Amino acid sequence: MNSNEYKDYHEAFMANHHGSSAVHTFFCIFFTVVCCIISSLRQKKTGNIQYIHEYMYIVLPMIMAHTLLSDYIYHLNVIALLIFIYEFRKQDKNITGSLKKLNICKAKTIQSISCLRGLTYLITVFSILAVDFKDFPRYLAKTENYGYSLMDTGVGLFVLMSGLVHKNFGNETVKTIVKSHLKLLIILIFLGLTRLVALKQLNYQEHITEYGVHWNFFFTLATCKLFSTFLLHVKNEPFLLTITTMTVHELVLYKGLQHWVFSELPRNDFISANREGLCSSLGYISLYLFGVHIKTIISDKTKYRFTVLNKLFIAAISLSLLTYSVNILRPASRTLANAAYCLFLQTVLCTVLTLLYFLEVLSQDECDEFHFDIPIILKDFNMNGLAYFIISNVMTGVINISMMTLYMPSYMTFIILNIYMMLNISFAVIITKKGYRI
Repeated sequence: MNSNEYKDYHEAFMANHHGSSAVHTFFCIFFTVVCCIISSLRQKKTGNIQYIHEYMYIVLPMIMAHTLLSDYIYHLNVIALLIFIYEFRKQDKNITGSLKKLNICKAKTIQSISCLRGLTYLITVFSILAVDFKDFPRYLAKTENYGYSLMDTGVGLFVLMSGLVHKNFGNETVKTIVKSHLKLLIILIFLGLTRLVALKQLNYQEHITEYGVHWNFFFTLATCKLFSTFLLHVKNEPFLLTITTMTVHELVLYKGLQHWVFSELPRNDFISANREGLCSSLGYISLYLFGVHIKTIISDKTKYRFTVLNKLFIAAISLSLLTYSVNILRPASRTLANAAYCLFLQTVLCTVLTLLYFLEVLSQDECDEFHFDIPIILKDFNMNGLAYFIISNVMTGVINISMMTLYMPSYMTFIILNIYMMLNISFAVIITKKGYRI
């Protein structure tokens, strides 16, 4: 194949996928979460040995679970959970005593949020290259119209993480709020434009029905940040705003918007050319607002830890039931960011946060020997997440331009993915150690 023929083949190979089930998708994510917890519970090593330890416990299993061993994801989850239970039972802890205390943590940041945010970066960065190899199953790739898949969760989890670290401006003026967000918005728009120009100039393969002709992930993130901040300034009730925006979005989709998005109508102006990205924005805004709502729950120092944990647990159960019910009537769609899609991601967030928060509060008491620390790899991602994400996109582009990834044998796929992850992690570690914050 020449480059143009391969480009057409690659784009066709990435199209018309229908994903798997919600349960399967959840356990694809949950496996890496449990591996992270196991690494955190085990005794820490000194110096650079700890990075190797974490790579062997978190990154390597993640790569294998989504390539060579992808057909055994449920078995891998059972094994990981058994190891977690064994490590958890080894440590001394006072569960009742810890949960009866006020929700005040020793660390400046909420460790469970930082851990989940780092894991989101890790899984997303791995997936954006892995999807270009045939060893990465197609049911994990992005769905065309409806369905659940591992890669479909990427942008949604990123938006939720942005909401979880949203800065509360209280009664600040609009001018102050705009100034505080202006730098990030300019960076996101610049990155979006840079990606757009690079794809066109390099004749790089792209999937138009993902966001549209010109739209991309960076524009979606900038839109969520801008409009969510404005809505919260008008009425600082994130839960009410979440319900309102999700309901309005679903109603508009039902009244005909989704048919237009999925239609074969020509893309003869900016709006029609980017209908997927533009029409999904309100759904993603509702996800951002839900992230802000969960942050208010988990950071409330006036409540007891048991109360916070109970709220997260009830939210996880309620959302899982809602996800199941809504999906029967209106199937989940990442392209539309509809209610079923948003509810599923909210379920994932609350379920994982319930477990991470529970482990975090157990490690807060000085008298206990129970320790749960964020893996240092994930700490470095949190410090320079945007830079880490950008460099991974650049490396993904370089690898795809320099080789026909879809023709790589399994052993080469495994080697390339490991080298790619090692280089990305090394980049994040080096710039963090040098004191840079990007």
